Amino acid sequence: MSRPNILFLTTHDMGDWIGCYGHKTLKTPNLDIFASEGYRFTNSFCTSPVCTPSRGAQMTGRYPQTNGLMGLIQPPYQWRFNKGERHLSHLLSELGYHTVLFNHQHEASHEDTLGFQELRLVNCGPLELLTGERVSTAQATAQEFAEFLSERKHEDTPFYAQVGFFETHTNTPHGTKYDWSGAQPDDSQGVEIPAYMVDDENVRNRIAGLQGAVNYLDKAFGTIISALEKNHCKNNTIVIFTVDHGIELPHCKMELYDGGIKTGLLIGAPMYSNTTGEICERLVSNVDLVPTIFDLLNQPIPSFIEGKSFADVLQKKSVSSPREAVFSMMHSHGKFIESRCVRTLKHKLIRNFSPIRTLETPFRLVGGTQKERPVLELYDLKKDPSELTNLADDPKYKRIRGDLNNMLLDWLTSVDDPILHGAVKTPYYQMAINDLFQNQRNSEL
Repeated sequence: MSRPNILFLTTHDMGDWIGCYGHKTLKTPNLDIFASEGYRFTNSFCTSPVCTPSRGAQMTGRYPQTNGLMGLIQPPYQWRFNKGERHLSHLLSELGYHTVLFNHQHEASHEDTLGFQELRLVNCGPLELLTGERVSTAQATAQEFAEFLSERKHEDTPFYAQVGFFETHTNTPHGTKYDWSGAQPDDSQGVEIPAYMVDDENVRNRIAGLQGAVNYLDKAFGTIISALEKNHCKNNTIVIFTVDHGIELPHCKMELYDGGIKTGLLIGAPMYSNTTGEICERLVSNVDLVPTIFDLLNQPIPSFIEGKSFADVLQKKSVSSPREAVFSMMHSHGKFIESRCVRTLKHKLIRNFSPIRTLETPFRLVGGTQKERPVLELYDLKKDPSELTNLADDPKYKRIRGDLNNMLLDWLTSVDDPILHGAVKTPYYQMAINDLFQNQRNSEL
């Protein structure tokens, strides 16, 4: 078998809000059909509920604490990959792949540092992002991808195409509208109100906007799959669709509850099996995607990769030892959030290292009663899937609390998490302290 192409599609702030995950008010026919033809992972989690750290881990196979991207790349945060970090595009280029970026990424302040051989960053009346880059609409991006395939009709070199969509992000950080592409709010099938949200007009309008943006993105996804079929590439292309983290609601984005770290993950790999509509309930993390790709390509997984391959699921081989737990971290100096978590199939332990005030449940988008964030949170996910009842002080859960705490500490130690050594020093802090001493030296001259 010739080496397969790899198409990696990702979008912002969508969690697992796709129809095939049980969200009945969403219109996602193309993603649903894709899931019915391939694999749907029902326990897929990200390494951080904020864009850059999650995407950095997703594209390096290494945790945020290890690769250096513990926070956002844009000012005033300015986190960067550690020197020498290698993006998936670097790794696949070395394997002979033609690597192309379509539209949007959030792993670096400049795309040309990521190793892509070709940048197809089309512009179609977009708005400026905080990073200063421009993004096209999802549909324009899909059409650009279709044109790329058409140009490659007689090309034998396999491609790695990374496609980034933006429609499912609000118009500003913590904004209220999803109007990057003119997508209209959609409540034609009702709106889904999470159990932890107050059902009021404000919440309904926000979710209707998200549903409209998801539907818009779904149409672009359909255009891309149609282009693969038209150009006879579908049967020799590994297609991965996933999300960086959860939706932009309280208890979701920027939080370590499942609303923030649970993500949709759909994979089509027809060259490895004839399975259709496979549902995988194994725990997987987005740090596992790079080693899985290497395994599928029958290539040795680089020793510096920290994720765990789940290629055996896609290849229908004997199942390897599945993950016992996934891990996630949240660092946001702007909101003084410093948290880490371990999640198994049944329980979650969250440790908080800063006393940020937060909203009581059920949440509203504005207002509400505030409380202090506890040092320790423990949830029984089978009994309390919305994570509203903290069992950290319940003596019945003492053994579970101890086991999870040890697992979390082992992980923090393995990635040498800076929180173990004191408050996390941000790039801005380092810049300020360097400037302080530089000015001192200058004044002595």
